[in-house]
Amino acid sequence: MVNKSLKITSNIYNLLLSLGAFYTGITMLSGKGVFASFPDEWMGKVPFNNWASLAVFAIILFGFGNAAVSIYGFIKKEANLFLFTIIMGTIFLGCNLIQLILLKEWYLATVEFMLFSFVQLLLGSLGFITNNSNQA
Repeated sequence: MVNKSLKITSNIYNLLLSLGAFYTGITMLSGKGVFASFPDEWMGKVPFNNWASLAVFAIILFGFGNAAVSIYGFIKKEANLFLFTIIMGTIFLGCNLIQLILLKEWYLATVEFMLFSFVQLLLGSLGFITNNSNQA
């Protein structure tokens, strides 16, 4: 019972992260508001030189990646969902750590994204551990 509710929670969370990545990516592509101009101080520090390239990266990796994990979890009855959730959480956390190393600055979004990645890692880890203990 715990594993099933954890699987549903993980699927929904991955879906919400996917929708958030698509929304943020599309907002970046619009070039409005905070995304009107790319920060000059980031030039040469990050591998992107405009919001569009960063948006495409976010949409492909986090939008489609989390959507694929969520869809896989809803369709398949296998426990690989938790492993894939851990992988996506690790990638999310890794991207945040790389941003911190490259820019040497903390932003409000960085803190929020790190929290989101920790929750994703926690859900995947709990599901993976409970699934393995149920099989033993």
